[in-house]
Amino acid sequence: MIRALLTVLALSCAPAAADEAAPSGALGVYRAGDWVRAEELAASGSDASSRTLAAQAVLAQLMSGALADTPERTRRELARRAQRHAEAALNIDPDYAPAHLRLAAGFGYEGRYVRPIRAAFMRLPQRGRIHIEQAMALDPTDPWGPAMLGAWHFEVARRGGEGTFGSDLAEGFRHYRAAVAVGTVEPAIPYHFALALVALDPVAHRDEIDVLLARVDQSEAAGAFDETARQLAASLAETLARDPEAARALAVERLED
Repeated sequence: MIRALLTVLALSCAPAAADEAAPSGALGVYRAGDWVRAEELAASGSDASSRTLAAQAVLAQLMSGALADTPERTRRELARRAQRHAEAALNIDPDYAPAHLRLAAGFGYEGRYVRPIRAAFMRLPQRGRIHIEQAMALDPTDPWGPAMLGAWHFEVARRGGEGTFGSDLAEGFRHYRAAVAVGTVEPAIPYHFALALVALDPVAHRDEIDVLLARVDQSEAAGAFDETARQLAASLAETLARDPEAARALAVERLED
């Protein structure tokens, strides 16, 4: 159950879109997909948006799967580095909502690389949800807040049973649907909602899944992060069209890997 909660914070709750207020050089490098260099540039900034972008650049490296073959200790250190960047942003501006979301994602990724009992002792799942809810209170207009909370409810209910840690599928649907209802939402949000639905039941939710995946396909990628989400959605759609059960296995693998 603890592992499920950490997984949803880490993978289903991808970093939000790059902050437009961040330094133009770092933001351009981030959008080009050079996330290592983007972190270096953004980390040199002294404002909350720069340090938040540094955290996001680290999270993008983890989410892309490019580091899957590196030792877990290396990936854990990256997750903790993302946390440090986000915490630095919050030290500058405690009310900067995007930093709360990146910190929550950082907790989730760290939890993937430690034993569940250790994660529970560190209160990583609980701290993650607290920061998601803080972000939503600070900025109700950011679709990533409800998307992350929706993912939280879905995955905890899937792995631990509905009611675990207060999980509620109806709440998961409500928050996720509110997130995708935003007209300018980036492709990663409908992709992750579709992923959660495929893992839940690819047949019962097929109509909504198809709508979500079509929306991802029709979206415009604003950079490398969005393009990665589009590619992942395309492979999921292809597998779903061929074999719904294989798609379900793929979705679960992506949620748990």
